[in-house]
Amino acid sequence: MTEQPRNSPELSADAADSRTLLERLQRSADVLENLSGARAPELSEGTSAALRQEAAALRRMRGELGLLLKSWSLLTDTSQKLLNLPPDELESGVRAALEVLGRNIDAQRGYVTLLSDDGEHLSEAYEWFSPGMKAHGLAQHRGRSLVGFPWSLDELRAGRMVTVTDAGRLPPEAVEAKRVCALLGVRSYITAPLLLAGRLLGWMGFDSVDAAREWTPEERHLMRLTAHVVVSAVDRKRRDAQLLQEKEREQRAQSLGILAAGLAHEINNPLAYATGNLEYLRERLPDVSEPTDAECLQVLDEALEGTLRIQRIVADLKALSSTQVEATEPVDLKAVTESTLRMAANQLRHKAQVVRDYGEDEPRVRGTSTKLGQVLLNLVLNAAHAIPEGHVSEHRITVSLRTDATEVRLAVSDTGCGIAPDVLPRIFDPLFTTRRAGEGMGMGLAICRDIVTALGGRIDVRSEPGRGTTVEVTLPRAEAPVPLAPSLQSLARSEGRRVLVVDDEPRVLDLMRRLLRGHELVTVPDGRAALARLRGDSAFDVILCDLMMPELTGVDVYQAVRDSWPGLHERIVFISGGAFTPETKRFLQEVKNPVLAKPFDARHLRDAVMAVALPPRD
Repeated sequence: MTEQPRNSPELSADAADSRTLLERLQRSADVLENLSGARAPELSEGTSAALRQEAAALRRMRGELGLLLKSWSLLTDTSQKLLNLPPDELESGVRAALEVLGRNIDAQRGYVTLLSDDGEHLSEAYEWFSPGMKAHGLAQHRGRSLVGFPWSLDELRAGRMVTVTDAGRLPPEAVEAKRVCALLGVRSYITAPLLLAGRLLGWMGFDSVDAAREWTPEERHLMRLTAHVVVSAVDRKRRDAQLLQEKEREQRAQSLGILAAGLAHEINNPLAYATGNLEYLRERLPDVSEPTDAECLQVLDEALEGTLRIQRIVADLKALSSTQVEATEPVDLKAVTESTLRMAANQLRHKAQVVRDYGEDEPRVRGTSTKLGQVLLNLVLNAAHAIPEGHVSEHRITVSLRTDATEVRLAVSDTGCGIAPDVLPRIFDPLFTTRRAGEGMGMGLAICRDIVTALGGRIDVRSEPGRGTTVEVTLPRAEAPVPLAPSLQSLARSEGRRVLVVDDEPRVLDLMRRLLRGHELVTVPDGRAALARLRGDSAFDVILCDLMMPELTGVDVYQAVRDSWPGLHERIVFISGGAFTPETKRFLQEVKNPVLAKPFDARHLRDAVMAVALPPRD
């Protein structure tokens, strides 16, 4: 980095003007002093005394103004060295500021020490020392507990400077501070607290090594001014670091969403034809007459159950990683709870037994499955974190649901370590965490509170150290969902329609032929083939079209059909494995065509085909 000039031209001009003013004040005081002592005949004794008083007042004014100008110069210089630097160069800026102030107050060593988030350990340290001096070496003690310095910490936390004129006369409770002074040859020292909103971030200190000395009020004043600038620089660095972490977190979430959607698409394609073929076989098997037939049916049922479990896992992953804004709707909180507990099963089974305590009512609330799942997942993982491993039989995580006329209450209780009374009021503060570095950012509960509050609810916590914690979420109860429209309910017969199926997965096309027997099916492997077929023959009742295909997507096919065969585009039913881009989601919201999600069962596929309204025939 190019070193900045010590002072700009404007500051240099101001400094020159200030020196001129101080010199004029000194000359005026000297003139008045000379006049008062000249004993001129025209001057009375009273006038001479008044001149002497005025000369003394001018000298005091000069001294006060000199201190003010010195403070201003120091503050300007320090601000330039600290506040104009990028956050990653804070260390060099702090050292430069320590040198400026250290030379001004004639100290031999200066240091800035920053505390960890819990306020009990050394986090960062920056030092300056004059030539020939030995450094403290504070940087080597990062992470060290400060429990041995209670006297100094108590003073600093109270916002008071620690001013020691003789290190050999430290109070008895400052044993460790006295030992360190003897080790480093410190005769006198002074430390100023670095406070932000009443919280101690650390301190700034200076040592006198040559001899014991007093620290003047002017020097203490300069230290306080510099401490304010250091706090501003440290706070700026921390805020920038937090912003960077948040951006990285958002980018990771977006990447996870893209990965999850792509993974869901890749899984759902083979899962669609695997599930469909199993269902087809289940339908085609004759009535059970032999033990072997019963065993075959059992095997098919178990295989179908396995595919359904895979489908639920993929759906859970998609819902959790979704970053899109969802419209609120009546949500079955019990279903969301079960989905979340399945997702967290691996983390929970090594910590505690999971107890479900559900009421008889269906607990429906207004929200989104994604957001409510995010809240519940955070709560159950926090509960697991509070429980040590290795004693599963001794610990429980209880998830309960209760409803009344207007509200639904979700409670997550654990038998873990509990929360200390002094920590409890801060647990919803953003970026506050009691976990070790790398184990959490302290955003989970803050996000939970924001989600619950936005949905018109509230979140409360009760905890007792050593006995566990209960977090209770209360949400407004939603009205019962509207029954499914007749077009989505099972229809009596599914046959007799002419259907064009467009999908790039050959096995999905094979499955369609099996499941849609009774209909006249034409299958094509991609969007270009579909348009070529339509140019020769567009007399189709229904078009089943995959959304995500190479080259021409389902959106492209829809737009081409709309432009070339008006009316036919309204009879398109889209098929999707779940890889929705933001553009695709917007498109589906605009066109309102039905979407059949993979994997689909035979009934839903047949119903979707029969639900398409046909134009009146001539």
